[in-house]
Amino acid sequence: MNIQKLNVFILLVETRKMTDTAKILGLSTPTVSFHIKSLEKDYGIKLFRTNSSGYRLTDAGEMLYHYAKQLSQTNQALEKSVADYKNGEKGALKLGASGVPAQLFMPELIHQLAENYPKVKVSLDVKTAPDIEKRLLLQELDCGLIMETGNKEQDLIYEPITSDKIVLAFSKEHSFNGKSLLEENDLYNQTLLVHRLSSSTGRFSQSWLQEKKLRMEMIQLDSVSTIIKMLSYGKAVALISKRLIEKETHLSYIEFQNQDLERQIHFVYHRNLWISKPFQYFKELVTDLDAE
Repeated sequence: MNIQKLNVFILLVETRKMTDTAKILGLSTPTVSFHIKSLEKDYGIKLFRTNSSGYRLTDAGEMLYHYAKQLSQTNQALEKSVADYKNGEKGALKLGASGVPAQLFMPELIHQLAENYPKVKVSLDVKTAPDIEKRLLLQELDCGLIMETGNKEQDLIYEPITSDKIVLAFSKEHSFNGKSLLEENDLYNQTLLVHRLSSSTGRFSQSWLQEKKLRMEMIQLDSVSTIIKMLSYGKAVALISKRLIEKETHLSYIEFQNQDLERQIHFVYHRNLWISKPFQYFKELVTDLDAE
């Protein structure tokens, strides 16, 4: 069905004049006449009868006008909804993040996004980096901030944003406080708090223990904030993000001289994602993180 033909037809019904219709639409009179004849041919009915007062509808024309008006109004509503979606007046942005980027950056990013696009529904899914990658592959999420996992999915775009380093953290009440260097023997009999092993930090912790051939009691926790809380009791240590704990005044940490502990934080999205204005704005906010 040709909406343009119907709009020409509707306007001719309302003006009753071919010349007035042509002038309003910015078309020639023959073009208007062509659209009306084409519409009559499409439906096999006569739409108008003409006299000195202009164009008047036939019974069939009355029926078509009734439905054409509804279709035109529906089409206008559709076009407005699409325009609103493109301009960020409606719609949703589904975000994902692994534990560290979620706590470091997402609160401020989501706040700024909501300030600029208050009518867009924003949601955040916090899971391990591999879980976020899986959801991005299925296009269940629009984009995510994750710690690097060592693997890159072909259908995802990874943009490095900033870096982070894993350090050994502990309470200022812990016996390690004040030390700048640890011997491996110092770690024996320590309890190591670990983010669940499916996370990038958890997997690193496990491989680090194996590499160092250290036997430590390990407690797996789902929440990074829980790890920080448990460190405050002074009875355990944790391999954790430096950025995450350096502002915790009750905690201290030791950096190991190992470049392998430096990790990239990536902004990730599906290469087939449709780029909306809210997404583009969020991407710009994320890109600015590198300058901070």
